[in-house]
Amino acid sequence: MCVVLHPLSHGASWRTFDFLGFQHRYVRGRTPRSRHLTFLARWPSRQAMQQARDRIHELTDRRRLLVPVEDVVQDVNRFLRGWANYFRYGNSRLHFTRITTYALRRLALFVAKRHKRASGYGMTVVAFVSSNRMGLVSLDRLVVTPSPFRDWRAKPNAAGKGRR
Repeated sequence: MCVVLHPLSHGASWRTFDFLGFQHRYVRGRTPRSRHLTFLARWPSRQAMQQARDRIHELTDRRRLLVPVEDVVQDVNRFLRGWANYFRYGNSRLHFTRITTYALRRLALFVAKRHKRASGYGMTVVAFVSSNRMGLVSLDRLVVTPSPFRDWRAKPNAAGKGRR
């Protein structure tokens, strides 16, 4: 089976294409030490990011105000864990931060509407009063950046180093 990949139509060059929800881009190293190297970087595509935001919006919608907040947080966490596990291999740290921030803002808005208060109240309750952001999962430290000399599929052991 042969798959033909076409460049994106939004003004990108042949160096950028979307495939399986990832945007792949041929990039050059940024530091003086790696400036001579080029590699294929990948992160969630624009469409994948929008679909994630839409799903979080759907899970924290006004129609669910009668559902307990713990159940809403559990549903959002289930979605975030699955989404993050799919997109964790690559250069996705910035995109994970954006989705985590969006989920936090939507949860804060949900809490504020549930208590019939302003949105600032919800952010205060979720981010500052709650010790663990009401149980909302964090996507920090989930990204596994591929490296040419390391098995990127290996899980780190207790000491934080990969299998040898």
